[in-house]
Amino acid sequence: MWASIIAVLGTLAGALTAGLLQHRAARAARAEARADGHRQDQLGAVTEFAAALDAHRSAMFHRERLALEDAGAEHLMEAQTRSHDTRSAITAPHVRLQVLVPGLSAPAQEAADATYALRRAADRAELDALRRAAKEAAAAFVTAAAALLHPDHH
Repeated sequence: MWASIIAVLGTLAGALTAGLLQHRAARAARAEARADGHRQDQLGAVTEFAAALDAHRSAMFHRERLALEDAGAEHLMEAQTRSHDTRSAITAPHVRLQVLVPGLSAPAQEAADATYALRRAADRAELDALRRAAKEAAAAFVTAAAALLHPDHH
């Protein structure tokens, strides 16, 4: 009789242990899936912001080049409209980035400020220098993002 009781207790203990292990494995899998989803959201925020900055930098360079060349009013107006559109397209990705990856707020703001600075160019040489500075700031932002999001790769 004791052998039967011990066998039943052993079976119950084994089933309880297996259930606990299965529950722990499922919980770990859910946590890993959440973490992976968050990393994907962060990467998306970085990518969207970088793309929006690139589009605005390009639009601003074109606009300011036309202004310095004293291009026709129609071409300049089109370029201004485009630069206003690309400027406003930065806002949502910038906010998303600040919420999802607050550690990138400073390099993101520096990259945005460097891009916005193209508006102040006095001549073509300065415009080219500001464009290079904006590209460098954007590259520094991407480097900071890579280091923050994938520290084991650096």
